[in-house]
Amino acid sequence: MNPLFADTFYWIALVDFTDSAHQRALTLTSERGDSPIVTTDEASAEFLTFLTITHGVSGLPCVPQRWYTFTNWQSGIYGGRS
Repeated sequence: MNPLFADTFYWIALVDFTDSAHQRALTLTSERGDSPIVTTDEASAEFLTFLTITHGVSGLPCVPQRWYTFTNWQSGIYGGRS
């Protein structure tokens, strides 16, 4: 099970049904359902800023359980590389 790296583009496409890449993001997520999602702290901050500005969402209610920061994945905290 290889991790799926997700940048800001992926997160925005995943939650914004008006985004031109929305269906592609849903398909990828479905096809790689067993893979953990790894992202960077920067991508997380950009995505949460996008949600706050465009949708008035604040906080972390929408963060999936499979979302790991790259730093934590690399250190093995979430079962990443040993």
